[in-house]
Amino acid sequence: MTFSDPTSEAISQAGGTGVSGPDPIVSAVEVSIVIPSYRRPELLASALASCVAQQGVAAPFEIVVVDNDPAGSARPVVEAFAKTGAPAIRYVGESRPGISHARNTGVANAAGRYVAFLDDDEEAEPGWLAAFLATIRRSGADAVMGPVYPRLPAGTDDHSYGREVYTRDAGVATGTRLPRWSGIGNALLDKERCFGAAPQPFDPRLGLSGGEDSLFLRQLTRRGRSIVWCAEAVIRETIPPEKLDPRYLLRRTFRGAQTTTFVCAAVTPAEPGRAALWMMVGCAQVAVYAPAALILRAINHRRWLPVAAKAVGGLGKVLWHPNLHLRLYR
Repeated sequence: MTFSDPTSEAISQAGGTGVSGPDPIVSAVEVSIVIPSYRRPELLASALASCVAQQGVAAPFEIVVVDNDPAGSARPVVEAFAKTGAPAIRYVGESRPGISHARNTGVANAAGRYVAFLDDDEEAEPGWLAAFLATIRRSGADAVMGPVYPRLPAGTDDHSYGREVYTRDAGVATGTRLPRWSGIGNALLDKERCFGAAPQPFDPRLGLSGGEDSLFLRQLTRRGRSIVWCAEAVIRETIPPEKLDPRYLLRRTFRGAQTTTFVCAAVTPAEPGRAALWMMVGCAQVAVYAPAALILRAINHRRWLPVAAKAVGGLGKVLWHPNLHLRLYR
């Protein structure tokens, strides 16, 4: 796989830089932890610290930071960690905007048999990688997914709607096969079996709107690849206050619902019948929940937001065409 303009540099533990291409430090790694990043150096530092602190991992692993900021805001953070004697770190510059380009470039630069994805606003528990490796080896699966729990701002109600939105947990036992899953922010995948020779496994058209991981995972299951759950591979996602704003939460819900129907039309072969079914479900949601949400909002009832989200989600399932996709990524 080749790309036209990313700049890849292997950064050694001594803090020096090398040239693009295979590096002796990372040539024998078992796992490549890929972290796409965009102008969040402080959060990236926490994500890297959690990777460095992994316990119980006998196999060698590397960290690949894909900096989607043309100004290179992630570089000083990566260089600082390289000087501490951390595992091998690769700094990869990807100037083309969008999460799809960042993920594709990360996969292309990963040297390991397995590729683990972690977002730059996430922190892995100390046993995260060991749990993933144990599960994928024991199950023989092609990919393993793990739970994501939010770290909300101080003072946030433990029963807030935001906690519900940002919690992603299948709620099943480790090793359970998942018929489908929609997010790749906490995942371990067999590189050869899941990515093969595909030059752009994550659709660049969805780079600024999101949903590229949902489409990718749906294509995997359509090809017969197996995805299982690992309840012990836990990560924590830092949620800033602005992402708890009701307007943002509703926009996020709308965009996620758009993906639900869009994936049915975008997979190969397409599933028009399933897409039509989701559109009918969406119409029913709007009809049932929109009036209720308006009433609850008028009386300032605390449940107005989740009910409004049901209505907005229904609208997203109907208005799913790519030309209508909201752009939530920068």
